[in-house]
Amino acid sequence: MIEVRIKRNPMDRISSVSVSNHGDPIVCSAVSVLLLNTLNSIEVFTDALFTYDGAEEGGDSIITIIRYDDEGKAELLMNSLVLGYKSIEESYKDEIVVID
Repeated sequence: MIEVRIKRNPMDRISSVSVSNHGDPIVCSAVSVLLLNTLNSIEVFTDALFTYDGAEEGGDSIITIIRYDDEGKAELLMNSLVLGYKSIEESYKDEIVVID
């Protein structure tokens, strides 16, 4: 089962999202696409500072926000990522769990 763990800072902003384990290939693909699109979008559309650590062959990964941008774009993108994961969880309860 895929586990998505959301960590928040004292201001309730997402500080990191980690993804671990494997599951159904379709669900894994959806989880990966959401994460990679969020990473690319934060990098291209914001000046937020973040780190990403992930296995080259897929699987466990974590995105950590070091500093959000002043416009709030990165925060919106991270909230969108979590919304996407929670939507997948609603449809595939046996394949993914989101811990927020």
